[in-house]
Amino acid sequence: MLGGVVVIQRIRVRWSTDARRAGDADLRRGLSDARRLPESLPDAPVVVHDVLADHADGYRITEQVRSGGDAATSTSLQFSVTDHGVTVHACARGAVYPLQDRPTRLFTLAPGKVGLYRANFRFRGQCCCSASWWYEDWTVRVANAPGRPELFLHRAPQHVTDRRVQLYGGRARLSAA
Repeated sequence: MLGGVVVIQRIRVRWSTDARRAGDADLRRGLSDARRLPESLPDAPVVVHDVLADHADGYRITEQVRSGGDAATSTSLQFSVTDHGVTVHACARGAVYPLQDRPTRLFTLAPGKVGLYRANFRFRGQCCCSASWWYEDWTVRVANAPGRPELFLHRAPQHVTDRRVQLYGGRARLSAA
């Protein structure tokens, strides 16, 4: 059980294989910028503001708020409490590339601190006979602090982990926490 409040804002930008062109990349630019949290958030130890901009919907933003332990799991995050704060681990199950078969430590957040996790993935439809592929770029902000609407807008993260890779081939770019 967490001793305080952890607020997560996961912004996913999703596109299909036919939207890999430079013009489509220009349309995606800026969609993962921090967003204002909803005015009324649940009173829970873990609160998730899940944001999706999907190419299939013209990159129209949809938002959902969840709370509780399952909410963190739905964002592919896990937490553990240490003497120094909350340690955040990521494990994006279901991704075809890059494979993540076990949780990876991202950072430990002391009370009041904010972390940023960037990653991108390639996914395939659930059925092995499905030819549908899609890509997602994730920008996940995590705060070991109570939620308020401006939480992620005016605070630079104290910890940044960038796990983005070249989804279409080429060299990977990774950085450690």
